[in-house]
Amino acid sequence: MNDAEVADRFYALLEENNVTNIITDTAGRRDLLHMHLTTSKAFIRYVGANHESDYTRLDDWFDRIKSWIEIGGLEDIYFFVHQNLEKASPLLSAYFIKRLNNELGYNLHVPEQQTGQTNMF
Repeated sequence: MNDAEVADRFYALLEENNVTNIITDTAGRRDLLHMHLTTSKAFIRYVGANHESDYTRLDDWFDRIKSWIEIGGLEDIYFFVHQNLEKASPLLSAYFIKRLNNELGYNLHVPEQQTGQTNMF
């Protein structure tokens, strides 16, 4: 996607066919990050680094999503959080969801950190 002509043709193809573009934000590889929506939906695959900078990056995403909502183009958000050590993923998710709930008026379920394995049956 570093070739603007190729990227523009790709985005046009997705838009013409009403296909949502998946945006991937991988810690340490933000050179690959793009911000092009092809539908009124945003699907973001957020890969954390198990580092305190994960929260700053989430704040950046909150600001971006808020701006997309304010300009009127964003209707649905699919935000997938994961990282190498998945134990902290619920913490990141909870942080992000609380911002969405508190500042944008959503009422999303906030995941809780598990202290041990729960019974499967």
